[in-house]
Amino acid sequence: MIRQLTFTRFLAAIAIVIFHFSKDVFPFSVNGIDRFTIFLNVLVSYFFVLSGFILAINAADKIDLKRFYFNRFARIYPLYLFALLAVLALIRSIRPFDFSLDFHRVLLSVFLVQSWTEKYALVYNYPGWSLSVEIFFYLLFPFVFRALKLLPFKQRVIVVALFWAAMQTLFIVLARDYTASVLYHPLFHLSTFLVGILGGMLYKERHDWLVTKQVYLERIFLVASFVLLYLMFTGNKLFSQVYHDGLPAPVFLLFIFIVAMNRHQLFNGFCKRVPEYLGEISYGIYILQVPVFRLLTQTFDLKTKLSATAFFYIYLLLLMLVSVICYELIEKPSRIYLRNRFYKPLTA
Repeated sequence: MIRQLTFTRFLAAIAIVIFHFSKDVFPFSVNGIDRFTIFLNVLVSYFFVLSGFILAINAADKIDLKRFYFNRFARIYPLYLFALLAVLALIRSIRPFDFSLDFHRVLLSVFLVQSWTEKYALVYNYPGWSLSVEIFFYLLFPFVFRALKLLPFKQRVIVVALFWAAMQTLFIVLARDYTASVLYHPLFHLSTFLVGILGGMLYKERHDWLVTKQVYLERIFLVASFVLLYLMFTGNKLFSQVYHDGLPAPVFLLFIFIVAMNRHQLFNGFCKRVPEYLGEISYGIYILQVPVFRLLTQTFDLKTKLSATAFFYIYLLLLMLVSVICYELIEKPSRIYLRNRFYKPLTA
């Protein structure tokens, strides 16, 4: 992992929490700012681009499938399962007499396939839909990476660009219904992941060329970002319908290039220990946001006792604290245990 990129995961995770829970919260509900807040869920696509990028720059020419899949499982599943069980336990504690487990929905979530169904994509711990999408990406990555490696670089760019354009066009055609089958289905996000893979290959294989073009990349990024912000601020109806499934992916990739090449003093600060650690707990912030929210609102009824703003910032601090605890007591230990127990050749 390029160190300065780790902190961007924290920023994206916090932005998604703001999107979900900042209604009537200062300053996110202020007129003008609220026009941007409602689009922050697009940063899930940033995670998909970043995931493809990081996997590509770390991939060997020949990927050990068993090692790769085991690493991915050990990285995401223990905390994912803990968050899912926490949500189920909280639902059960609130409605002990009328809550009955729908094992169909539970199994979909346990096996991370809920995003393939229109009805249950957001069941229980709803941010988990994106982990369901990521699992699909992980399964495909070794084969997609190998296939792209066989092509000359210009052909890779053409193939990925055409696929991204085709999927965005298809999404635009279907987005008017705005159904879960379109919004959360893994196939509609695959082009976003491929943009990240292509970017990682470019960074790894043509790094010197990227460095020489960095000034131009920054200018393109600034112009593209201004256009996106303008569309958000003006509430462009078409953009509001079509942004969700990776339309800004090329802009996200430009941002990743700029941060990774680290030409600016600001990004040097991203490499310091505290920002890097915040990036490391970002997965917990993302996947634990619903169980922690349920704990405060349904178990302690804290939301009715405080202003929306006071409640949100207390919730955010508690979420970060819980994420630290889970990172130290669940994420890291479970990863090391699984590797030592089931795959001893792997290092911690």
